Amino acid sequence: MLLRRYGDTDFITGLRAVAALMVVSVHTRAFDGFGWIGEIVSSNGKYGVQVFFVISGYTIATTYQKSNGFAPYFIRRLFRIAPLYYLAVLVFFVLIATGLTVQPYFMQLYGSEADLYNLLAHLTFLSAWDARVANSLIGVEWTIPVEVFWYAVLPSLLIFRLDRRRFVTVILLFLLLSGLSRGIGELFLPKHAAQFMPITYGAYFFLGAWCHHMRDKLAAGPGFAATNWLWGGYALFAVSVLSDTGMSAALIAVATAMIIVSYRNRPTGLQFLRSRPALLVGSVSYSIYLWHLLVVLGFVAVLGEAYAGMPGLVKFVAVSAVTILLSVVSYLIIERPSNGLGHRLATRWDAARQQPRVEG
Repeated sequence: MLLRRYGDTDFITGLRAVAALMVVSVHTRAFDGFGWIGEIVSSNGKYGVQVFFVISGYTIATTYQKSNGFAPYFIRRLFRIAPLYYLAVLVFFVLIATGLTVQPYFMQLYGSEADLYNLLAHLTFLSAWDARVANSLIGVEWTIPVEVFWYAVLPSLLIFRLDRRRFVTVILLFLLLSGLSRGIGELFLPKHAAQFMPITYGAYFFLGAWCHHMRDKLAAGPGFAATNWLWGGYALFAVSVLSDTGMSAALIAVATAMIIVSYRNRPTGLQFLRSRPALLVGSVSYSIYLWHLLVVLGFVAVLGEAYAGMPGLVKFVAVSAVTILLSVVSYLIIERPSNGLGHRLATRWDAARQQPRVEG
């Protein structure tokens, strides 16, 4: 079955669809033809990454809570993300190394190459710590080592009781670390280095984990005005996408958290995040994220100047349509089988640990 179903949290798949299409929109400049407001919306598409990070924090908390220890949890998370990432890295590496496509922007910026060091840094998820290679192949891959880092680190914070005081303390600590990483990056590291480092984004992942805790807590408590919070989240999300305040990344993350905490499945009301189109796009959103720039390169190679002259919205629709088709194939051939393999390996790990030892 293609659509990924999660019961009362199906809407999170719809949020993934929104995040993926936001990223496509920034790389196609989808709304630039609508004046200055359209240019802002196109640019703010890059904050789809923050939506992914908050969702990832929620997923980490959910998966870890359901797992019998760190190892089976981490196996499932790693097999969810690594196989398709490895394939995409190898595809782009070969295209660049053989000269079949131009060097991406960040490879040109830092003067890096498609060499063995670059490849190994990507395959070991260490590329985020070296700005010269962090985003040098695919053009969006820097987020994957960030995700893997927090897969490993965030569970250590989830063993403690997530009361309000601890939440505020940890969030402030993460914001301080983010500020320090950006400050150190500006003073001592190559340009944009802090943008790629995992410690810059801890607050987003922890916010997502907090959503997991609060969603369950508020569902059991009286007097929570879920509908008001949901519409407030929608409104804040829309205002953040439509404005250039310098705080759009944080506000979009907060809006995402509000939606996650307050969304309830009801037969009435605005349910577009659970619609079949949203669930379809959200189910293959990881493939969309990794392949959409390959589709852009394909259009450039085939159409040349004709593609460059297309209106942004036409580019967005064309790239999205082709990428979704490619992503459906990618999901069925790579993602779903590797997800199943990760689940089976995690189950076997649990079974092996639970078998009684036979004394010799």
